[in-house]
This record gives sequence, C-alpha cells and structure tokens, in this order.
Amino acid sequence: MAIRQRQPSSQDLNFSASQAYLQQRSLQSSLITFGSQPLKLLIGIGTTSILARLLTPADFGLVAMALPWFALVESVNSLGLGTAMVQRSHLDQQQASALFWLSFGINVLLLVGLLLSAPAFAWFYQESRLVLIIPVMALGMASLFISFQHQSLLARQMRFGMLTLIEVGSLALGAGVALAAAMGGWSYWALVLQLVTYQVAQSLSYWVACRWRPSRLSSLSPLGPETRYDIRKMLSYGANLSGFHLINRVGMEMDRVLVGYFNGASALGLYSVAYNWAYFPFNQVYLPLINVAISSLSRAAGEDNQYRSQSRQILMLMFGLCLPALGFLGVSGDQLLLLLLGNQWVESFPIFRVLVLSVFVSGFYRVTKWIYLSTGQTHRQLRWSMLHTPVVVAAAAVGTYWGPLGVAWGITLASLGLTYPAIAFCLTETPLTMKDFVGSVWRPTIASLVAAALLVAAEMWLRFPAHAGLYLVLSATLFAVAYVGSFILLPGGWQEVRNAYQALYLLASKRIDR
Repeated sequence: MAIRQRQPSSQDLNFSASQAYLQQRSLQSSLITFGSQPLKLLIGIGTTSILARLLTPADFGLVAMALPWFALVESVNSLGLGTAMVQRSHLDQQQASALFWLSFGINVLLLVGLLLSAPAFAWFYQESRLVLIIPVMALGMASLFISFQHQSLLARQMRFGMLTLIEVGSLALGAGVALAAAMGGWSYWALVLQLVTYQVAQSLSYWVACRWRPSRLSSLSPLGPETRYDIRKMLSYGANLSGFHLINRVGMEMDRVLVGYFNGASALGLYSVAYNWAYFPFNQVYLPLINVAISSLSRAAGEDNQYRSQSRQILMLMFGLCLPALGFLGVSGDQLLLLLLGNQWVESFPIFRVLVLSVFVSGFYRVTKWIYLSTGQTHRQLRWSMLHTPVVVAAAAVGTYWGPLGVAWGITLASLGLTYPAIAFCLTETPLTMKDFVGSVWRPTIASLVAAALLVAAEMWLRFPAHAGLYLVLSATLFAVAYVGSFILLPGGWQEVRNAYQALYLLASKRIDR
C-alpha cells in the first residue's frame, strides 16, 4: 500500500509527519545523496588529477596558506543559526527573518575583519601574494554567508535531492573554470577561481531553489515575549555550536598552519595534498550525510527507541562505506596517488599513509557532532572541544621538530588517545548507549582491518603487476572480496546485509509523493 504524505513546499517553514514516514525519508535521503557520489567522485578525482599535473606543490601550498583562516571565519559565521534552524521543531516567518538580518550583520563584520587582516597573514607567512588572494577568496565566502538560511531551510524541509543537485552542478562548474585557468597558465589562480566559482554558484542556486525571502527589516513588528524566548534559545544553541566549531577548527587547521610557517609553500602543498586525499573517502560519506543525519535525528529526538534505531542505521551506513575505503588506501594508496597525481608528489606519500591511519581512528569521534546537534547539547560539545583541541595542537607543535611527517604523526597519536574519551563523553546524556555505538561500527571496523591484512599478505606472497592501473584493479578486487567475506562471516554480519537489502526493497516498493 502506497504511503501518501504531503511533502513540504519550498515556502513551508514547518512540516509534520509520522515517525515511520520520517525514517523512510531518512533512508531515501541517504540513497539520493549517495546516488550522486559516483558523479561527484568522477568530477573531483578527474579535476584533481589534471590540476596536479598542471600546477606545482607550491601553487597548492600558497592557496592552502589562506584556507585555514577562512575555515576559522566560517566556523563562527552566523553564530551557528543555520544549524539551529534545522534542529528547531517550530519556526515562523518573524523568527526566520529576524535571524537572517542578525546573521547578516554578524557576517559583514567577519568579512570586514578578514579583509583588513590580509596584510597580517601575508606577513605571517612571508608571502606577499596572499594580500590579493585573500580578498578574491572572500567573494566566494560572502556569497555563501547571504544564502546560509536558504540552504538550512532546504535541509529543514528534507529536500536533499535539490541540495545534491546544487552541489554537483556547482562542483562541475568550479572544476571547469579551474581547468580552463590552469591550462591558460594562471597557476595558483586556477585553484582560487575553482573555490570561488563553486561557492558563488551554490549561493545563487540556493536562492533560486528556496523561494523563502526574509521580510524587510523595517517591516518586522516588535518581537513578542515568546518569539524573543525562542530566538534566545536558538542563539544559545548556535553560540555554543560556533564556539565548538571555532575551537575545533583551530585543532583541525593548526597542523597546516605550522607546516606552512616552518616549512614554506612547497612543503605545505605536499602536506595539504596528502591530507586531502587521506580524508577523501571519509568526506565523501561524512559530508553528504551531515544534513540527512541532523535533520532526521532531530525529528526522532523525542522518542528514544526511534532515535537509537535511526542512529544505528546511519552509523552503519557511514562506517560500512568509509572504513573499507580507508583500509584499502592504507595498503595501496601510494599506487593510487602515483597513478592520479604523478611523480612530483612522491614526497607526500609517507605523510599520506600516516594521515590515513589518523582518519581511520578520528572518524569514530567525528560523528559525535551529529549526536550533539540532534539532541541540542551544543554546550557539552563546546566543553569537550576545550579539552580536545589543546591536546591536538600541542601534539602537532611537538611534531614540527621532525617536519611535516612529524606533524602528521603528532595528530595521529593524539587521535588515538582521544577517540574513546570523546565518544564516552558524548553518549553520557543521550538516548544512544556505548553498546549501540559499538554495535554499529565493530563489524565494518574488523572486516576492514582483516581485508587490509589479507591484502598485505597477498602482496608479500603473490606477484602483483608492476603497472599501477593493473595493480589497483587486482588489489581492489581482492580487498573487496576479503571485506565482504569477512563482514558476512562475522557474528550477525549476514543479518545486517539482509536488513540493508530489506530496507532498500521496502523503499523501492513504497511511493512517497512529492
């Protein structure tokens, strides 16, 4: 029997639905998101491979010098009000418009501060070209700042198909501009234009796709007591979230700042490319799932069993896809990078291998962000970041003594020590238990490690082709067979596969009206 539920229009700020409907929408949204991944992978990998041959490590390093500062500004843009709107159970036009104009003023101040500080960044790195690069990159960020609310409303309405279409289209446009600029001899400007084009295209698309428009500031009536209370709650939620993002970003970006400061643009280019490729498989799963996870889990937060069920479903999907990819890269990643990037990036391979281990471990506590946000516990998230970040920064700083590779080992060892405490602290006041969490991740973890070990053994005992392409085909096939076989043979593994199949079959047999 078909399930018929009214879909929210682009003008709705609120909608309600049954828990069964929301669970199906969560699964459907995940499938829509991942359905676009092959195309996004093709665009991303293809563009990066070509740019890596047209540009130099110093070009990549120069742009990487500016990115951490933009990441810090982005972490506090709008005081986290976009996520607060997604998490909020009720939102009206008055509240949405007031939040829009409040965030607009905040973002203007942030951008002015960033532009004025460009000479300081150039002095810090002893790189005068940053004085012009930073203002150009600020154009892209400014465009996103005025469209964050439209993106949040699309996520709130669970219109993930539209969000995915916008992301893929913007990614393709940015890639085309970058390739044209690189082939035209624009060097590092190709990377700058790629980012700016991607951001501006996204911003314009959000405004077109979401027909909501803020009320004019002069037309807003005085806020009533209840509205002011709701906005204060969202500001408190968003301020704690922004504080966490700012502190967490310091920990995530400080390694590249230190490498750029102590070792220069070329070394930073090697490090940043190794970093980006190490995080590549994780981000291909984690980033698309953020909006799906927060939106669906926020709506299930009032029902403990429903929240635990959806959490387990999303965590299994997340780690079942990214952990085997990381396991494979840990063994055969050097050959993949050699094939994609060329010989001029060989010096980045040792850094890459260490960072893959870091991502494999840190991924377990990165997903706690979804749990904090969906349960409204951003204040606890902020408190944890105040412990986590100093440890990571200190480890990276100590590692600078041994150069970029030492920095990579520093953040990896810090991640190993912080993973369990981070998860335990997060779950203390949530419906999800440690048993639920471990039950969702232990099978893909063990299966990935077993498959990686079997691939290492196969490389030792078998004669693999010398050609990188043939080697990757053979090693990927062996790894996939080993992973799937190990997963099924683990206790409960076959049942998990059957559950996933039944969920997909159920989704295919039901019709959810748009």
